[in-house]
Amino acid sequence: MTSRGIPGLATSAPARDTILTAREVAAWLKINPRQVQRLGIPCVDLGRKTRRYLAEDVLDWLETYRRPPGPRASLTEPKRG
Repeated sequence: MTSRGIPGLATSAPARDTILTAREVAAWLKINPRQVQRLGIPCVDLGRKTRRYLAEDVLDWLETYRRPPGPRASLTEPKRG
C-alpha cells in the first residue's frame, strides 16, 4: 500500500470503479493537487469543498488527451477527430 492509502497506485492505475480524492488523482498522475481541478478533470461534487473523482472518468479524460509521439501538445485542447 502506498502512503496515500491506495494499493498499487505508484505503479498502476486504480480499478475503474475506484473513487478518488483530488490528492489521490494528483499522486496517480504525478501532478500538483491544485492542477486536478484546473485541468477540468471530471468530478462528482458532493458539496462544499468535497469533490471526488471516479477512476473511470479520469481514465476517459486522459484518453481524450492521448497523442501519438511527436511534437508536444497542449493539455488545454483535446484531440480532434
